[in-house]
Amino acid sequence: MKSTFNLSEFRTVEAEFGVTISMVSVDSRVPENSFKATGLKLEEYNECVEFLREHGHIFGMNMAREKFCK
Repeated sequence: MKSTFNLSEFRTVEAEFGVTISMVSVDSRVPENSFKATGLKLEEYNECVEFLREHGHIFGMNMAREKFCK
């Protein structure tokens, strides 16, 4: 199943749900700096979405990469 939604004024999230979850978040202010994560469990996905929502500044994508893409 695929889902696309606006996370905030500038961010959209596109997720594909299967055994694990793959997601891409794009910030329209810097579209070339998108956030991509694969192999997430549902709890990790929810944590990631909430993190991106709470850190809506431009550097939030870099912070999310450091936190979730190890």
